[in-house]
Amino acid sequence: MEIKRVDADIVRPLRQKVLRPGQPFHTTKIEKDENKDTVHYALYLDNFLTSIATIYPEPLVEYNFSLAYRLRGMATDPEYQGKGFGAQILKQCIMYLRDKTDTKYLWCNARESAFGFYEKFGFEIIGDIFEIENIGPHKKGFYLIRK
Repeated sequence: MEIKRVDADIVRPLRQKVLRPGQPFHTTKIEKDENKDTVHYALYLDNFLTSIATIYPEPLVEYNFSLAYRLRGMATDPEYQGKGFGAQILKQCIMYLRDKTDTKYLWCNARESAFGFYEKFGFEIIGDIFEIENIGPHKKGFYLIRK
C-alpha cells in the first residue's frame, strides 16, 4: 500500500466511478481542485488506485469554524471498500493537517450512507439532513484536529 500526493486529474476518474456514476465527467471537478492550498491524496495497492481524498482550506461558517479544512471527493473503489483503505487515506489527510497547517477542524458534507464510517473514525455528525441534487441526503460532519 502506498499513499501519494497527486494532481486532480488522477483522482477525478475514481470520483466519477464512485461518487458521480452515470453523470458527466465535468461533474467531478471541484472548484478548488487547482488551488495551491488544495491537497489530493491517492492510495495505491499494487499500483491500482483504490482510494482518494481531497482537502482544502474552507471555513464552516454556520458553525463558526474559521480555521478549517474541507474534505471532498473521498472515495474507495467498490471492490476495495470495507478493507480499511478509506480510513488510511483519511488518517493521511489528518496527519497532513496536524503537521503542515494550523487548522482546528476538518469538515465534510457526509452522505447518509457514510455516517457510520465517519462516526467510527471520530467525526461528529451534526445538523439536519439536507439533499444535494443528483447525489442524495447528507449532514455536516467534523473532526477536531487540535484544540
